[in-house]
Amino acid sequence: MKVLVIGRTGQVGHEVCKLLEQKNITFCAPDRNELDLSDDNQIQRCIDQYKPDFVVNTAAYNNPVRAENEPSKCFAINRDATATLAECCQRSGITLIHTSSYRVFDGTKQDAYTEKDPTNPIGVLGNSRLQAEQQIRERCDKHIILRLSWIVSERRPNMLRRLIDPMMVEDEIFVTPDQLGCPTSADDAARVIVAVLQQLDCGAAPWGTYHYSTTESVSESNFAELLISEASDHQELAVKKLIMAKIDSREGIKPPANATLDSSKLLNTFGIHAKPWRSVVARIVREHFNPTEPSLSS
Repeated sequence: MKVLVIGRTGQVGHEVCKLLEQKNITFCAPDRNELDLSDDNQIQRCIDQYKPDFVVNTAAYNNPVRAENEPSKCFAINRDATATLAECCQRSGITLIHTSSYRVFDGTKQDAYTEKDPTNPIGVLGNSRLQAEQQIRERCDKHIILRLSWIVSERRPNMLRRLIDPMMVEDEIFVTPDQLGCPTSADDAARVIVAVLQQLDCGAAPWGTYHYSTTESVSESNFAELLISEASDHQELAVKKLIMAKIDSREGIKPPANATLDSSKLLNTFGIHAKPWRSVVARIVREHFNPTEPSLSS
């Protein structure tokens, strides 16, 4: 099995590369100089050069605020580049695994979202993510789309970093009590992707869309409280008070109020169990204050 990983500098892509390396699975992970997703010709050349059996695409435009101000760039990366990638994979008989997002839903459902629930994205970012999925379904027969909930890690902007960084310098932090999600560590998402890869390599062919998130949903405000508790063990924090602000009080494009995903289909198809997140978040917080991660070699 030979795997081409796109998005190696992102949260999930970085962890996928680490796990493939640990399992001695042959992979290549071009950087942005080698693969510019805005250049269709570079995408095809990359496929031709590496000749992978599988492509794992974790690259995406992910900033919901900036997306409203530069929709063309957002759609170029999330929709158009994905469409080109899907076409290239189809022509070469390559399987495409693509990470998507809870943002294809509007968040109004009370329970966890299943793959059968109707999509209704909010804003440019959510729409670009949904249209990327549609392009894959139309252009590449052998595909797995994996929607993920809140991805957290020590790398790159994410909900954990957005909350914990201000806690060290600000007295008060605004948090939302009515925004729910499942903090899913990037390395847990990588675990799922590589497990799917290994089963596909053994001949499984359950193409389609799947959800993965951890086993317990939590509000942003309760998540912030847990982060304060964990971070206080490592450093004195400046934050003294969490100010509750309902999601409707936020300015601009609001995130989906419910980012909880039902992972039953993934379990029933691949036998991959969802994991709890609390101990993993404690580890990420510890690594944030005591960085010891070795550099990735590839």
